[in-house]
Amino acid sequence: MEITVIRMRLLAEAPFRLWMAVSGTLGATTQRQLRQRLHDQVDEGHREFFLDLQELRCAEGLSDGELRALFPKDPAVRFHLIGAPECIRECVAGDPAFTLYADPESAWCQWGRGA
Repeated sequence: MEITVIRMRLLAEAPFRLWMAVSGTLGATTQRQLRQRLHDQVDEGHREFFLDLQELRCAEGLSDGELRALFPKDPAVRFHLIGAPECIRECVAGDPAFTLYADPESAWCQWGRGA
């Protein structure tokens, strides 16, 4: 049995915004942990998330529905995904709530503007 681990680190916080780094393997167990953390943060009033996913891997077998469920469906919430794995990029493609970045530098510029 494979044990999957995920690590979520808060790197910066501003009113209504969070910058988090997520690393490890996103699998059946860990996707529930990440989903809960994001939903809890929305419940606490955060509306904009900068998620550094450069060190995140997706386990095989995760459906698009499971991946979409990670992100709260609140029209006021925006996600800035940095270095997201291909399966996540494909899942959110075309959704205006998501902005994709290849590296942290361009996302950091957006953070500095108060996005």
